[in-house]
Amino acid sequence: MAKPTATKTSSKTTAAKESRSQELVKKDSLPANINLAEYAGAGMENTDRDSFAIPFLAIMQKGSPQVDKDTDQYVDGAEVGDLMLTTSQELFKDGEGANIIFCGYRRVFLRWAPRDSGGGFKGEMPVEEVAHARAQGTVKDVEGKLFADNGDLVRDTRIHYILVESESGAWVPAVLSTSSTQIKKSKMVMTQLDTYQAKDGNGKAFNPPSFAHVFHAETLAESNDQGNWRGWKFSRVGFVSDPDVFAQAVAFNKSVRGSEVNVDYAKAEVGTGEAAEEEGKGF
Repeated sequence: MAKPTATKTSSKTTAAKESRSQELVKKDSLPANINLAEYAGAGMENTDRDSFAIPFLAIMQKGSPQVDKDTDQYVDGAEVGDLMLTTSQELFKDGEGANIIFCGYRRVFLRWAPRDSGGGFKGEMPVEEVAHARAQGTVKDVEGKLFADNGDLVRDTRIHYILVESESGAWVPAVLSTSSTQIKKSKMVMTQLDTYQAKDGNGKAFNPPSFAHVFHAETLAESNDQGNWRGWKFSRVGFVSDPDVFAQAVAFNKSVRGSEVNVDYAKAEVGTGEAAEEEGKGF
């Protein structure tokens, strides 16, 4: 799944992890005397889109509480530069990264209360609403950032709906959020997806769907005069080759287009480091 990299752990630690993983597989094996497949999906009959929490694929920054052992949000083993799925807290180590598939996209403006007043998510604003507010003067550009007339930060945010290849080999639906300096990374990926050409069986060129491609996501050190942080790096790996994975990507794309995916944007700030590049520090 991940790119080869020099390991930072000792052989003893690696062996211990492998032993725990093997033990987990033994404990999590299907029971031989119970036909669980007969009851596939049972117990989830009355769920809707608000019943589930889709994770964010988050970058661990210097100020992320998940890397601070003195906070109650600390995640064992989390380090600056790692990627993490926020619901399962699965880590993808710095230098290794994760394979992802881009299944959908949405641009939105997220409104955040000023930190000196407690901070927090205040809701989303469609692109058209922000354009109207700017024309009316209720949202203004101050040194390259947008602020509402009450001081709320109005952050241009590019939301990517992705599948992430987990350590188990399963592909997990998630959200990847970019803002501020990372918007250019989003634009680069979207341009690559929009201009990629393949040829069908008759030799005719066509533009494959975004979810036909596997990309590798990792982090890079970045900085400006305000500080330093970790940003995104995306590299195309190749086409999706597994029919089951492609079918899952098609289904996720359909759910996104049908507005069936509920994203808790309040979680976008915690642990993702989205504003780290704006203020030179993490969360």
